[in-house]
Amino acid sequence: MRIVTNSELSNYKVLPFDLYTENNSKILEAGEVLTPGKLIMLKNYVKIYTEDFRNEKGTFEPINKDGAQNSELQMANFSYETLDTSDFDTVVNRDACLKMDAQVKIKYFYKKILDLFLKKHYTEGIIKIQTLVNILKNEVYKQIHKSDKGSQIRFMGEYELCHPLNVAVVSGLIARKLEYPPRNVDEILFAALLHDIGKLEISLPGESTLLTLNEDEIKDHTVLGYKLIKEKFGLSDEIAKVALEHHENNDGSGYPQGLSNDFISEYGQIVNVANYYDNLAFNRTHILVTNNKEALRAMLEVGTKRFSAKMLYTFIHMFNYDDLKEFNDMMV
Repeated sequence: MRIVTNSELSNYKVLPFDLYTENNSKILEAGEVLTPGKLIMLKNYVKIYTEDFRNEKGTFEPINKDGAQNSELQMANFSYETLDTSDFDTVVNRDACLKMDAQVKIKYFYKKILDLFLKKHYTEGIIKIQTLVNILKNEVYKQIHKSDKGSQIRFMGEYELCHPLNVAVVSGLIARKLEYPPRNVDEILFAALLHDIGKLEISLPGESTLLTLNEDEIKDHTVLGYKLIKEKFGLSDEIAKVALEHHENNDGSGYPQGLSNDFISEYGQIVNVANYYDNLAFNRTHILVTNNKEALRAMLEVGTKRFSAKMLYTFIHMFNYDDLKEFNDMMV
């Protein structure tokens, strides 16, 4: 095995060899087209390895291994473009900027990604997460710029599916408002989609879906998520820190480390704002809100005790403060 650099990979249009994490999990297979999205995804790994197969001419020669697909690859054999949602019964936001059929398709795609993670098919799940990042950029953001109402950008229905999607969309919007470079916006979307992934590592009797639990009931999910992203997914510390730090508060009152101010990473500060906002909208905090205006008011009342001033006021100024449509009236 040898380490492969990002600069080397950028020279290939088609991958001439398999790529692996340092934990020996396969990332990509020989013969795959190296699209810009895949190259961005690969940059999130700390180290990437390949088996160095060369022929006598010194050129790479892909090795054909067992042609039969294993169960991992069969389970991951789905694509967004051909996804059949006919058997997926879900709730949608009737007033959203994003069309209802697109809401259903994105939620179902994310559900299938979570199924991969639950079955510990981590590499396949990460590749699909990068695809989802591109979908959010190319489909969702093209629609939601038409409105300044926070209620109209939300996915509604199952918390375990909608919450990570909402947190990712809002986090990406904050990053774009702050004029982050495109690569950083991609990283924030990527990290936000994984921010609660540690809940999948917690086993409680009688609980079928851990992602439905309130974060404060299972505080260990932050540390578990960090370890999962670092040790199993093999991703960068910058991505993993979002799972660790999204409940850290500006005044040091959060968890798990009691960090404050600039000791919290910028990505963590952004996702903290987006996470709290969506939990308010889902009525998963001690503060009851019925519409977007009440959610924004609640966040201003909490203020800089919890949030970075920069991230909070960037977020507040993105939305119409008089967005009074009740969330429950928007669901169908």
